[in-house]
Amino acid sequence: MIEFQNVSIAFNNNHAVLHDLSFKAHFYEKIAILGISGGGKTTLLRLMLGLVQPDSGRIFIDGQDITELSESELRESRMKFSIVFQEGALFDSLNVRENVVFCFREYSNLSQEEIEKKARELLHKLGIEEAIDLMPEELSGGMQRRVAIARALAGCNPKMVLYDEATSGLDPLTADNICSLITDLAKGEPPERTGFIIVTHKVTDAVKVAERFIYLRNGEIAFDGDIGALRNTEDPELRAFTGELHLSEKHL
Repeated sequence: MIEFQNVSIAFNNNHAVLHDLSFKAHFYEKIAILGISGGGKTTLLRLMLGLVQPDSGRIFIDGQDITELSESELRESRMKFSIVFQEGALFDSLNVRENVVFCFREYSNLSQEEIEKKARELLHKLGIEEAIDLMPEELSGGMQRRVAIARALAGCNPKMVLYDEATSGLDPLTADNICSLITDLAKGEPPERTGFIIVTHKVTDAVKVAERFIYLRNGEIAFDGDIGALRNTEDPELRAFTGELHLSEKHL
């Protein structure tokens, strides 16, 4: 369980990014965090991982208050998550295999032979084994995202995967393939399945993968509900934000 209790955080001369925000989420849920750029979506993920601390409020991960833990104390909590950063954040000087192997070495006690085997299995599962010897600069945007996902999953069995703008900057077909991959990795039934939180401003991608939608406005949760409630919202700003969703429905 993830729980935020009255969390507030401000940057840049006390500009409030999140204000008195409270919510709960199970690890097996499929959640999309929606909102305008700079609205606090990525900050929410960073708070979950303890990469930043709130100015006020408490954050609980699996019942543990992580709000004021040290870096060493946060390790166990962070291992419950894997994160895929917006730009992939691959090591430019390492090829695909080395990027994935690095994380297995960092987070597991496997032998070198076992690491090599598991790295290949993971790359095969994500459909990128043929790129194993390529450098990041030789990969398309979609391939880079797949490698980033592989690296995020290497070396641990997360309870939840965090995706920061996983389809941003990708063409529609590639974005759709990434959405399908996210869905495939979250197969199964609660509470056993590995859930995810995807931060995005692309509503059409969010509805392809998520079951619960949270909309941030002015640092607060302005909406929290399922796809039915999202489609039928009477909130003018949210309807404007989800305009492409309603537009796509007209062409079905």
